[in-house]
Amino acid sequence: MNCRTTRGRGGPRTTHPIVIEADWTVTTPHDLALERVAAAMGGYLSCLELVDRGIAGLREIVQRRARRSVARMSRDTGGRWTPAVLPADCSCESFGFGSAPEAAVHLRGTKHVAHEFGVSPRALDRLLAPILDAHDTLFFTPSEVDRDAAAMVRDFHGVDQLWDCGLHPESIVAIHHAAWPDGPPLPVWFYLGVVSRRPALEWVARTLAVVPDEDIAVWLCWTNAQLDHAHPDARNGWLQAGVPRKAIAALADGSYTPIEVALLSKTTERSLAAAALTLAAWHRARCHPFPRDIALLDELGVDPWYEPSSGAIDWLEERARGRGAPSRTQLGLLLAVCGTRAGAMKALGQGIRDPRGAADLIGLLPSTPVQHETGSTQRRLATQ
Repeated sequence: MNCRTTRGRGGPRTTHPIVIEADWTVTTPHDLALERVAAAMGGYLSCLELVDRGIAGLREIVQRRARRSVARMSRDTGGRWTPAVLPADCSCESFGFGSAPEAAVHLRGTKHVAHEFGVSPRALDRLLAPILDAHDTLFFTPSEVDRDAAAMVRDFHGVDQLWDCGLHPESIVAIHHAAWPDGPPLPVWFYLGVVSRRPALEWVARTLAVVPDEDIAVWLCWTNAQLDHAHPDARNGWLQAGVPRKAIAALADGSYTPIEVALLSKTTERSLAAAALTLAAWHRARCHPFPRDIALLDELGVDPWYEPSSGAIDWLEERARGRGAPSRTQLGLLLAVCGTRAGAMKALGQGIRDPRGAADLIGLLPSTPVQHETGSTQRRLATQ
């Protein structure tokens, strides 16, 4: 192994052997404890860098190729796959990958792992070559299909597909046993959701015990959110109440709690499903009215099935900027009452910020009788 006492390719170097043991400890001719002291005082030794970072990177790449370590991937809304942690200077952060296997190949590559551990890709390649020679090549290829794993994946050649994505057959068995011990074979997409989004498998298992459905299993893995940790039994109740999955996913992604859904249902006499749909629609528009605000809209005659338009609220928000501007939620409520952007702008122009004031402006509220006015004045008030 080439050994240098100066950074970069120049400068003096010596060659000496290093020994990597089966437990990944390293033997070198150096006293590494003294070399660490020297490094703290500004010295440099390439072997110290090798032991501290290079061997760790080498171990990780071997474990990934053997599918004993699963590199985290994530999938964006456009369907592109990227590493969950993006190392500096690695090209994978630019556009991502078109498929999970393609991303997994990159994550197992020396270039990516080298960037993860802050070592030279060339040095990692040199270290990897003898490791690959020392191991049977079958160690890095799928063995004869594991019958237990094959019985737990619904897709044709599903175990092979998941191997390409970096998942070992033993991991498939462990995931299935944890999520649905007595359940049917599950799709490849379920296992990809588990390894990329890392939902709590206890939560998945508890939900599937109440609503046993293969599609629900996949949906749980791909829509888990922070609210599910705070209210792990909420989805069970919503699913049993017939709330559409789209609405449930929006609620889980937002900040509405099951208590608020139940409160809206009670105060407005909506069904639980209808209350969930209403709050989910407001969340998708990036607004957060309280249940009492929705109840006020009902009182003012707004259609109970009204869904706010995110684009229209964007338009109002752009034109209502400045000090003292109403919040996005206030704009959404004004738009709900006024019905049009022009009506909402008229209310804003008159300094109206609350739904009741907007309803009064457009005549949704009955005018208060005015005493001692002339007939012409009364007719004018009635038409405002």
